[in-house]
Amino acid sequence: MTEADIKRKFNEALKLEKDGKISQAAKVYSEILGMNPKFQKAYLNLGALYSRTGDSENAIKTYQKALELGKTTELYYNLGVELYRLGSLDAAVKALKSSLELNKKYLNSHLLLAYCYKQLDRPDKSELYLKNAIKLDPKNKTAYAALATIYFDTEKWEQAFAAANIAIQINPNDPRMEILMTEIHVKLGNYKQSFETLKKVTSTAQGFVQFNDSIKQAKQKPKPEEKVFFDNLEVLTRKKLDEFKNKLTLSKESPQDFEAPEAQDALDLSLMYLFHGDSERALKYLLYAQKNLQENPTSETG
Repeated sequence: MTEADIKRKFNEALKLEKDGKISQAAKVYSEILGMNPKFQKAYLNLGALYSRTGDSENAIKTYQKALELGKTTELYYNLGVELYRLGSLDAAVKALKSSLELNKKYLNSHLLLAYCYKQLDRPDKSELYLKNAIKLDPKNKTAYAALATIYFDTEKWEQAFAAANIAIQINPNDPRMEILMTEIHVKLGNYKQSFETLKKVTSTAQGFVQFNDSIKQAKQKPKPEEKVFFDNLEVLTRKKLDEFKNKLTLSKESPQDFEAPEAQDALDLSLMYLFHGDSERALKYLLYAQKNLQENPTSETG
């Protein structure tokens, strides 16, 4: 088969890929490689197809064959991705570092190396590669979000706050970062800010808003079994709230004789108010629980 014929088949495979006909495209790439085993681009595309279908083992074999024909940054990176997916972290690190030997400014390799080292419990190395990524792309929201998480996990609260704040500036209304920010505020003792941030997140996050709306609709026109649930919940909530207030009052009046409500008491109330559709009260008791756990780290919730 002539070079023109192979090129025609390659374009045919590309079109099949574009049309979402993955298995057919893979078959054509395999045919091309049968005709010309040194067609590296066909290996690259075939490996990518295996990757898309979750077949990491065949993707790795294909990328390794491609590397025998010539080393490229993209091939080493793709190999690293598949090894990472399989949990072969040391091998993934080796492949990704090989990609950087060819192109030290390859952003994706720096990012994935950071994730590899996080999995390997090497926050120092993870931080290093995330900072490299930020040097290459100063507005990379993924890098800042990951860096905030690394700092949070290593209890570097001020640095976690700074990184999370930049991540939110780059990508406003990211609920994951905003929720992390509420936790950081608690660690820094900024309980009011934590509450305000939580309130904002729960008023805009799609899943929470939908849940809250469904609760309110169910309370407006409850089915018989739903009415029983809400009636029982009302009784339980009132009882739990009275117990909570009594504990709080007694602990303030005689702290030497009475313990304050525990985090679990507040979490119970938070959940109850959540099912009442009263998100603001739910958040207040959640914040109390956060504060309690922060001030009494040895206390446990059941």
